[in-house]
Amino acid sequence: IKEKKLINSIKSLNKITDKVSLQVKDQYEKNPYPRWRYTYGQLTSPFLSKLKNQIWPNKIKIKNQSGNPKILVAGCGTGQHVCIVKDYLNSNILAIDLSLSSLAYAKRKTDELGFGNIEYLNIDILELNKLKKNFDVIECVGVLHHMKEPMKGLKILLNLLEPHGVIKLGLYSEKARQHVVKVREFIKKNKFKNTINGIRDCRHSIFIKKEDKVFKKILNRSNFYTTSSARDLMFHVQEHRFNLSQISQMISDFDLEFLGFSNEKIKNKYSKKFPEDKKNILLENWDQFEMLEPETFIGMYNFWLRKKVR
Repeated sequence: IKEKKLINSIKSLNKITDKVSLQVKDQYEKNPYPRWRYTYGQLTSPFLSKLKNQIWPNKIKIKNQSGNPKILVAGCGTGQHVCIVKDYLNSNILAIDLSLSSLAYAKRKTDELGFGNIEYLNIDILELNKLKKNFDVIECVGVLHHMKEPMKGLKILLNLLEPHGVIKLGLYSEKARQHVVKVREFIKKNKFKNTINGIRDCRHSIFIKKEDKVFKKILNRSNFYTTSSARDLMFHVQEHRFNLSQISQMISDFDLEFLGFSNEKIKNKYSKKFPEDKKNILLENWDQFEMLEPETFIGMYNFWLRKKVR
């Protein structure tokens, strides 16, 4: 009830017209994802300290970084990501999303937690050039791979990034999501509909065949067990997947610098196999590592970039 009231308080900028954006919007209006109750507390500290910890063992210098960073969370969903970003000291956050239902969920939860440095806006990434704002930090995790043209979305985001700014991306891994690909093929073959009953029928069929190797993997995913998350995991209306060669090409095409993956446990494991890469930033080595450990990025590739320093 509160979320329905909050929808009226959220600003919208420009009507969403892109066909795929409208399909994705419709999915998350019906099934905001993820539905969450609790977050975890972190110590508030300057953004550069947080970045340093995330890209370690790589070390960089950033000139002209403001003590009051302007943050854009591009595709904030129901607000879990916002709860992490709000811990950047003295930050000013703009959180955007296609779905008003998701934004209302996010606002309800962050209001309950007493967060006051967040502005919510209903807008398509494709329309962000109309904002006429630049940002020190842009975080776009789990979003670009649901766009019709992910690189078009990335180009728009990079145009909003200050010259000294950094951007965090989260993209699906082709290797790590092969079990999802096969389940999506199973869904298509058996004509399960993208409805509550269709999702339930699909899950029932998977349970019956739970000894199958692919189905065992999908049953180990926590997202399998609620309607909203199962729809996001297996029935999404738009999904791209990437490999590290494509990401390397993307970095080259946009003249960017790879700063590192953000998962410490993964990097510790990588360092044992590639000790010569002291900074953990050689993507050709990471590609070999993922071939050896194909489920490494079963969630997503989460990594930081910046425009090359001249």
